[in-house]
Amino acid sequence: MVFNRLHCPECGEQTLNVEQPSDNEIWIKCSTCNLFIGLSEEEWHQIHNSPHLEKKIRGLYERDPPEMKAGRPCRLCLRRHEGGFGSICHSCLYKALIVILVILVISSFIVWFGIF
Repeated sequence: MVFNRLHCPECGEQTLNVEQPSDNEIWIKCSTCNLFIGLSEEEWHQIHNSPHLEKKIRGLYERDPPEMKAGRPCRLCLRRHEGGFGSICHSCLYKALIVILVILVISSFIVWFGIF
């Protein structure tokens, strides 16, 4: 089974490859934008003999799109996001602020009980 050099539905480049890592699953991956679509062997057999394979893959992509496909990648979690602050998405920013707050509270107790 060789299905290489298909057009990617996300970036439009001709770098979409189909791999079969095991007997019951198929991976559709793009080497340019890191798009990944996992299919069962049954789903793949329904679409792989179609004359319009790229349209079927685009339909799968539009039916179940990745979480965020626009924006820049976050520096911490590497997922694409819209908004945020300084190339960090909102969820990572909140997590980092909570960690900093906990460190400040613990260090203030250490200083307070260490001095008195």
